[in-house]
Amino acid sequence: MTEEHTSENSTPSPAEMLAITEQQQQRAERALDVRPGPLFGVWGAAWGLGFGELYLTIGDDPVLPVPLWYALGVFFGCLGVAGVITVWHLASSLRGLRGPSQKSGAMHGWSWMLGFVALGMMIAATSRLGIPEDVYAMLWTSGSGLLVGVLYLSGGALTGSWTQYGVGLWILAINAAGAFTGIPNHYLVMSLAGGGGFLVAGTVLTLRDRAGAKPSPSHERLPGEPE
Repeated sequence: MTEEHTSENSTPSPAEMLAITEQQQQRAERALDVRPGPLFGVWGAAWGLGFGELYLTIGDDPVLPVPLWYALGVFFGCLGVAGVITVWHLASSLRGLRGPSQKSGAMHGWSWMLGFVALGMMIAATSRLGIPEDVYAMLWTSGSGLLVGVLYLSGGALTGSWTQYGVGLWILAINAAGAFTGIPNHYLVMSLAGGGGFLVAGTVLTLRDRAGAKPSPSHERLPGEPE
């Protein structure tokens, strides 16, 4: 009798099984929710500082006359830091997950780093052809904008996020339009419209996420969920 009673008590009811399933699903959704707000802020700062520095240091009459290699080094240093933070953020958000979602997220995260490494190598190889300095500079700027825009398009398509997809379209649009202004004006366009746009989007999304994260008074705690 005791064994039968214990067996009956250890078997969860249909309602408890449903609650446990819903709890596990919510945990998976929170883990998969890679909030883009902080990443937009990181890339906004990188573009604002990086492209702004290029605008001040490159041109016929630069405000801060420095060697080209130094200016480009600072620029790609800003992009490199943003790229590392992006990979780390995505990897941390997907840690502990298994299956297609984890694999797709990890592959997309590494696409950022690999894309910029490949871009740098290709443009470095192009420079050996003896192209003019302004063409060389335009390749770096427009190539970086194109890569970031396409990566945000793919990220939006991967996660079903219209926000990320819209940011990708915005970056592609201002990059194409800014290219017609030439060097160094293209840098100014990417710094203000690109970096500024990232910062605005990041601020709006972060505030929205914080507002949405506030617990609702009518929320009922699931079995086993911490208070």
